[in-house]
Amino acid sequence: MKAKVREKYKSLKRRFDPESKNLFKNSSWVFLSNGLGTAFAFIKMILITRILGAELLGTYTLAIAFILTTQEFLRLNISMGLIRFGAQYNSEGSKDKVVSVIKFSLLLSMGSALLSVLLLGGMVSISYETFIKGPDLTFYVIAFAFSNGLTFIDAISKASLKLFYKFKINSVIQMIMDTIEVIIIIITLYVYGPDLKAFFTATILSKVINSFTCNIAAYRELLPELRPYLSSGMHLIKSQRKEYLQYIFGNSFSSTLKVFMNQGDVLLLGYMGSLSDVAYYSTAKKLAYSVLTLSDPLASSVFPQLSHLIADKVYGKVRIMLNSITRVVILPALLFLTLAYFIKSELITLLYGPAFEPASEPFFILLICAVQGSVFFWALPLIQSLGLIKKRFLVYLSAILIGGITAMLLVHEFKSTGVALGLLAANLYINFRFIQTGILYLNKNNSLQPIT
Repeated sequence: MKAKVREKYKSLKRRFDPESKNLFKNSSWVFLSNGLGTAFAFIKMILITRILGAELLGTYTLAIAFILTTQEFLRLNISMGLIRFGAQYNSEGSKDKVVSVIKFSLLLSMGSALLSVLLLGGMVSISYETFIKGPDLTFYVIAFAFSNGLTFIDAISKASLKLFYKFKINSVIQMIMDTIEVIIIIITLYVYGPDLKAFFTATILSKVINSFTCNIAAYRELLPELRPYLSSGMHLIKSQRKEYLQYIFGNSFSSTLKVFMNQGDVLLLGYMGSLSDVAYYSTAKKLAYSVLTLSDPLASSVFPQLSHLIADKVYGKVRIMLNSITRVVILPALLFLTLAYFIKSELITLLYGPAFEPASEPFFILLICAVQGSVFFWALPLIQSLGLIKKRFLVYLSAILIGGITAMLLVHEFKSTGVALGLLAANLYINFRFIQTGILYLNKNNSLQPIT
């Protein structure tokens, strides 16, 4: 029996090429971190839904969606540029330039974070009710925007760790942050119950504590390796600064569209539906997207790996890696969706109670969206690592039109289910276009033998 198990394990290993195995190795600690984070998020989601109830949860969800969407316009998604250009400098052996690009990225991140808080603060101070439905929570919204602005800087620390393949420490930091957050949230819900202001305060506090934890830990981890180059000035990348800025601004516009699509569904439902509809939809979406726990570690690890491979122009290895991974995961994904279809209603009512049964239909549609994203987790990182920023922007713009029109046509009759169908249509279009474009690019530039 043991011999058969070992043989099956060896057979499975043979399906993966060396780069795929390297990807799974890099992702192992991220899997552990995401697993713990998902378990905590699952506990929080049940407690928050049952204690706050549909109305308060709807209000909180709308406020957060507005904050994240507004701040995303100025986030710039600088960490992607840091990884892509940092990978090039690492390939050249220029660690002084790596430090230079980290410093420049930090400067841009702090500036964009400050501007985003000022912009959002001005908007809600002048006319809160125009942007957010429900009670006036101006102070808490601005405070949350400040704490969320700190994540702009956190992203640079995490990207720097990924650049040097320090996935273990990155994952340990994330596990500590998740633990701190869940402890603060659970204590707050237990002590204050359905008090939205207390819940906002707890969320803000956890973000601030976690930001200090993340940045201090990253600095201490990277210091021994980068100490000789700490005095490197930002002038070292002056000749590539224009190219770097073009990349991050192009990537930022696309990321803004992505966030607008993934948060705009909530805003649209809040505008055209009720707070209860928002609560049903957000609950269904969080549960469905918990599936991404399986692919997020791979997506997080594959981008720096793809960036290094493409910097070395080994396009054939990229094609082989993506092909072997996709063939292994697609059948289990289809079986999982089939099972979920038959138990969706029972699962929702078991977790959140009979009052949230309307969330079962949008849950399954959003689950399809999440599963196809998990199977093709590499599609977006591939486009980013190839530097096809303009293509990404145009695809997202088209997807927003497709998803938005679909949702608006269906929302009156189908409520949260109609919005879920709109999001699914947009995401299917995005992945199809990204995969098509990325594979065509690799085929065109490949100098190795084709996949067999």
